[in-house]
Amino acid sequence: MYTPSDLADLLECEHRSVLKQALSAGLPGAPRPGSGADQLAVKHGRAHEEATLNRLRGEKHTVVEIDHVDHATAVSDTAVALWSGAPVVYQAVFDDGEFTGRADFLLRDDQGRYEVYDTKLARRARPAAVLQLTAYADALRSAGWPAGPNMHLLLGDGSTRTLRVDDFLPLLRRLRARLLARPAHLPEQLWADPRPGCASCGFADHCAQGREADRDLSLVAGMRSDQRRKLVEAGLGTIDALAKAEPGDRPRELSAASFTTLRAQAKIQVKQDETGEVSYEIIDEEPLAALPQASPGDVFFDMEGDPYALGGTGLEYLFGAVTTDGGQRFTPFWAHSRPEEKRAFERFVDFTMARLAEHPGAHVYHYAPYEVTALKQLAALHGTREEQVDELLRGGVLIDLYAVVRKALLVSQRSYSIKYLEPLYMPEARDGDVKTAVSSIEAYEEYLTLSQLGENEQAAEVLRGISDYNEYDCVSTLRLFEFLHQIREKAGIEPLPAPDESEVDALLRDSADDVAAQRRAERAARLAALVDPLLDGLPADPVDFTESERARALLAASVGYHRRETNPAWWEHFRQLAAPLTDLETDTSCAVPISIQAGEWVPPTGRARTAKRALTIACDPEHPHPFTTGDKVRLRYGQESRDARVVAASAEELTLEESSKVDETTADRPQAVLPGDPVRPAPKDEAVADLAQLVVDQLPKLPPHPGVDLLRRLPPRLRKGNKLPAPGEDLVATVIEAVDALDGSALAVQGPPGAGKTYLAGKLIAHLVRAGKTVAVTSNSHKAVENVLTAAMANAPELPCAKRPRKAPDPELPWEQPKDNNALARWRTEHDTGHLVGGTAWTFANAALRAEPFDVLIVDEAGQFALADALAVSMCARNLVLLGDPQQLPQVVQGTHPAGAEASALGHLIGEADVIDPELGYFLDQSRRMHPAVCDPVSRLSYAGRLHAHPTAADRGIDGVPAGLYVSEVDHRGNTTRSVEEAAEIVEIVRALHGRKWTDRGEVRPLDDGDILVVAPYNLQARVVGRALEKAGFPGVRVGTVDRFQGQEAPVVLTTMTSSSAVDLPRGLDFLLSRNRLNVALSRAQAVAVLVCSPRLVEADIRTVDQMRLVSGLVGLMAGAEPFDQA
Repeated sequence: MYTPSDLADLLECEHRSVLKQALSAGLPGAPRPGSGADQLAVKHGRAHEEATLNRLRGEKHTVVEIDHVDHATAVSDTAVALWSGAPVVYQAVFDDGEFTGRADFLLRDDQGRYEVYDTKLARRARPAAVLQLTAYADALRSAGWPAGPNMHLLLGDGSTRTLRVDDFLPLLRRLRARLLARPAHLPEQLWADPRPGCASCGFADHCAQGREADRDLSLVAGMRSDQRRKLVEAGLGTIDALAKAEPGDRPRELSAASFTTLRAQAKIQVKQDETGEVSYEIIDEEPLAALPQASPGDVFFDMEGDPYALGGTGLEYLFGAVTTDGGQRFTPFWAHSRPEEKRAFERFVDFTMARLAEHPGAHVYHYAPYEVTALKQLAALHGTREEQVDELLRGGVLIDLYAVVRKALLVSQRSYSIKYLEPLYMPEARDGDVKTAVSSIEAYEEYLTLSQLGENEQAAEVLRGISDYNEYDCVSTLRLFEFLHQIREKAGIEPLPAPDESEVDALLRDSADDVAAQRRAERAARLAALVDPLLDGLPADPVDFTESERARALLAASVGYHRRETNPAWWEHFRQLAAPLTDLETDTSCAVPISIQAGEWVPPTGRARTAKRALTIACDPEHPHPFTTGDKVRLRYGQESRDARVVAASAEELTLEESSKVDETTADRPQAVLPGDPVRPAPKDEAVADLAQLVVDQLPKLPPHPGVDLLRRLPPRLRKGNKLPAPGEDLVATVIEAVDALDGSALAVQGPPGAGKTYLAGKLIAHLVRAGKTVAVTSNSHKAVENVLTAAMANAPELPCAKRPRKAPDPELPWEQPKDNNALARWRTEHDTGHLVGGTAWTFANAALRAEPFDVLIVDEAGQFALADALAVSMCARNLVLLGDPQQLPQVVQGTHPAGAEASALGHLIGEADVIDPELGYFLDQSRRMHPAVCDPVSRLSYAGRLHAHPTAADRGIDGVPAGLYVSEVDHRGNTTRSVEEAAEIVEIVRALHGRKWTDRGEVRPLDDGDILVVAPYNLQARVVGRALEKAGFPGVRVGTVDRFQGQEAPVVLTTMTSSSAVDLPRGLDFLLSRNRLNVALSRAQAVAVLVCSPRLVEADIRTVDQMRLVSGLVGLMAGAEPFDQA
């Protein structure tokens, strides 16, 4: 018999689960947990549950309360209540012989179905709580009661989190099977590695003492779990063994640099264990030399945030600053709501800018990246002080002392958290209850709970403790700064000299700074004139927004969207110019040359004004670069960079063409290849501003406009006030009818893989242009636009069509190619009886194309097309049609934006649903690509089971291999971004399928290289697999990452998951197990899809509900897949 708590233990920590099972079984030697539940939390939790019960009774619901005096009677009474159709059942008890549990509430909906509601005092949904909820929902279904599709958490802040049961059932069933199959036993090692669940685990002290007693490698500062495993396998299983290791003892899978660093760290820690003295060693003088000199205007800064506040959206509730001019002083800026957060952020930024104005050359010092990340997010979230934050970041004002310490020093402590460094410069111990960032979050959560309960004195006392902790951190940052200067002076390290600057250069710089400041002020004033009226009068809390108010807030956020998108690229550019080359060697956005061959400079000829030379750069294939032929790049020379263009690219080599003014050519070789300058946002930002002005001029009403309708998520407005035509057998005809009836509005069509979205677009455009309508087509790439134009002209070869060329005109293309936007506008005038124009968002945001609006603008791939871009291009058309699928590859976002502004156009419209609301548009529910056996699991994963295979898709197959989803598990360890084991398995699968008969709608032929497609999550794995296939004699098999293959298909698709486990992933669990990426990968397959993966991939360290959903999705796919038999 197991309970929801048993499942939660297994989810959070299998070791805890094993120990509890052993204890329950009475096994000798089983350790006992420490202190029990927090009685205060239990008390408040019961009060929250009681308040919910009273609310339901107050809403006139009939509540049947189950008495728990006798368990069997409670189970029987629950069944009676459900059979009788009770509106609310309180404390329902389930028992099926294996599982027993008690649900807080079961509520009956208007269709007679019951759904589970559970109260939790926490202010966010936690994975353990969702798992317990899923267990109750599954018990309800398994017992045969009518059950709805959702389940609900009633959280401590009054909010409700609604979740789909089916999203979490596969994970629940896997955990349940493991729990039931596992016999009670004691693990060989009675302690486990530290993990997030330790904070609330009764065995935490037991495990910590075990790690200490056994001198485990987890005691080494900076030790990752994958590094620990490699060292243990090499016989270096303790900190002492690692400290004594020789260079020749390095595990083959561990890099020399990592081994050297970890060995040195272990050695200095062992020395402290022996002497009891905290010590340090200088390992790099450069970061100490680069540390700025002290200034009277310096600010020592620390922030406190609670990620669980405000319904889990998070709150930065304290900005603390210590200054030293006029004596040491602590200045706190507090916030307990979203509006207060905005004011506190503004006050801190203004405080900082005023000090910088008074003390040029001053800096803001902090410890670890949290503060910089938070400032960026707050500027974007609140749409305020963005220019000032940009100035702080570009000007190098914010100095992270953690980065200085990690690069410059080796410290003998087990952590580089600032409190572990304090014995070096602040030997007095911290006092008070709040001592860590985690405990500060717990303390603030306690403050919120006490405030909500009216315990004001206790709440104020908790807040004072947090303030003391924050001030101590600020002072600690100041003392660390002073200590680093003392180290530099003691070691005789000369500070880096300020760059030489003549008096004239200084005057020019000051003048340029003044001009830049003036431009920033003018731009801020222009934005404020648009944004302030849009936000004026809106509720302080976005939770209280109406749809119209939310639309106004989103439009205000969109006004600055394009600038926020380019800012991170510039910040990253300046960081890369200043970063040590060793950092860039592991930066996947750069390439650090192994060697360089440089040609001679060729002087300009004709109209050219720059000299050029060829560079051949050898690259390390083990550190893949992102560059492809045609990319514009920047070449780093010290602290400066120059323009270049990629002429040819491979994993091992880049051929570049470098450009320079004739009088600035150099014989030097570049140190690194950096990404090119970000694309300028104009005229897209100008078009969004024009839309904002249009709205502001008509406030408080919102004008009828396709862009505004999109923001408001309104159903399409049709002539005569009609509703959308109901989908008929000919869905293409239905969509055409709806578009014909649009009355200055927006219509969406969600087209899953193989559902005929491009076919529909071609038919629609041909119909519109033949009817004399002017039609525009845009998307997020030239290729996507041209694909739609081709489909349209295949239906109507006679239609007038034009598109600006990407570069030089291509005579093979069937449309006209005006050279620029003005020429394109003139072409439109010459073809005014109906025509088709293609282009990117830059084309249709341009004033020349907006002057005469199109009748219909079609946005293809609208699931990847930014909402702000859709608003920009909506200014060029009377009606808007969105085609795409947000369940496929998501929109790429670089910047940080207010909530909702980061969405794609179609993603915004559909929201969190898997399938579009029929009131908003149409869902193409038949895939002509995927065989039903492939379509069904994809449909369950991404489309709530609503996508079906077209009957003709079943007429495909491979001789001897039934169509469907397969899994091939490959046992390997320690792999993250490359797996030679999975590459070898893929070769064997290809060999087993190659040459088999492939039948496609009556045509039969043997499978060849071109019929097989391999999808990898990482570029490095794509190269490993590609080389393995080429060596095995299959050079024509297409191999790449998922973004390369969107829109393509093949009879066979193999997906290599690459990573050995879901721990220590380079791009995180959310990337590797993304449902969007899995959807795109699997849905390329016409007949056979094979997942190649490690069996431990689903044994993830789940920390959020979203991650839980991702893992459950993969578990569901694997559970429904057949093992692939190569025979």
